[in-house]
Amino acid sequence: MEQTVQDRASARVSIIVPVYRTEAYLHTCLDSLLIQTHRAIEIILVDDGSDDGCPAICDAYAARDGRVRVIHKPNGGVSAARNNGIDAATGDFIGFVDSDDWVEPDYVEGLLNPFFEHPEIGVSISGWFVHDHPYGRTEGGAEGIGLLSPREAFLHAVDLGKSYDGYLWNKLFRAEIFRNTRLRLDPSIAICEDLLLCAQVFSEGYGAYYSGVPLYHYLYRETSALRTYDEKRASEYTARERIAALAARFDKGLYHAAELGHVKSALSNLAVGIETHDPALRKAMRKRVNARILPLVFARDLPIKERLKLPVRWISPSVSIRLWRKVKQK
Repeated sequence: MEQTVQDRASARVSIIVPVYRTEAYLHTCLDSLLIQTHRAIEIILVDDGSDDGCPAICDAYAARDGRVRVIHKPNGGVSAARNNGIDAATGDFIGFVDSDDWVEPDYVEGLLNPFFEHPEIGVSISGWFVHDHPYGRTEGGAEGIGLLSPREAFLHAVDLGKSYDGYLWNKLFRAEIFRNTRLRLDPSIAICEDLLLCAQVFSEGYGAYYSGVPLYHYLYRETSALRTYDEKRASEYTARERIAALAARFDKGLYHAAELGHVKSALSNLAVGIETHDPALRKAMRKRVNARILPLVFARDLPIKERLKLPVRWISPSVSIRLWRKVKQK
């Protein structure tokens, strides 16, 4: 692993913010970045062809603070925008913030510190707050875990909802990861593109440190990309198949964990298909689950609780998803 700067105060951090139709939230996001306790940052705003007031807001912030740079480009999706930001970044470390979210004043500092305390890691990870979630969630992530080997980091990323998940915005990466490997987000993947990138990073042998301290504020919006994906659903499973193939390079246990995430997602979408009376979705998800569920039920390297829940969810997916929602609401 390459050596980075020895003085953490001068360590340069590039924060990439893809911007598209978030005029109502952008000021809050950018103001939170400009007051970071770690001052050696560059904020790369990638205007992804936004047709509202976002381009003008981006330009105004760049004129006001020399740490802000703006890239204006035709609309190409969030992955392409993030890739443009990665290519333009000059920092020693690279992070990602969504333009409708905001961060704590010590967001950058809190993510940066573990690199100097544990120079062997490639990724630093924090917890996060959740706002306006319909189930009343106020905090995401798990309690502090500490150092993670590449395999452990991969496992925690694919273990749905139990740890830090595969998001990009609660992580800071060594810039060398992108410069040495040329890893980038796949613009053809509309869902789980961030999880796929994380899996690729960990499969390259980079370990992580997870503090669990919530530093990021995630705003749950019904209009956000994650909840308007009907026509993009198939790309999620392309990503999950690629993730499972990467997991298999480690061992069968990690492969089963990746496949478990695949099946859990398909069961959730099966429940959606039942509730929305969508026969095509139900058929596709049943076929996907049928091809994978039996080996997982008998996979001794998976927790027994997870294995027992699979046939229950398979027999009655809509009932199980309603029970899950009630638990979350409580």
